[in-house]
Amino acid sequence: MNRKSIWITLVLVLLAMLVLFLPLADRTSSSERVIVDHTLKEIFHPGCFDQAETTNYLDEVSFSRATGELDYRIADACSKERLETGKESVISKIFSE
Repeated sequence: MNRKSIWITLVLVLLAMLVLFLPLADRTSSSERVIVDHTLKEIFHPGCFDQAETTNYLDEVSFSRATGELDYRIADACSKERLETGKESVISKIFSE
């Protein structure tokens, strides 16, 4: 191999490492389904619904719609733990699921 191909290979490996380790992926998928209480304007994770105190005006929407369009807040500690906001690296996303 000549020097040019070695440098190209090194640059490609470096780029692949950056893609895997930079925080690029959302912690919670924007298409994840959540339960919203329109009266309280709160978001609940479906796994936390049994312990949540809600009214009867409930709906199921995507996480992105609940936080973006409706501008509701995550209600309880259980839901906050399961519906984390922010970014994480692709490699940690792969191993956490």
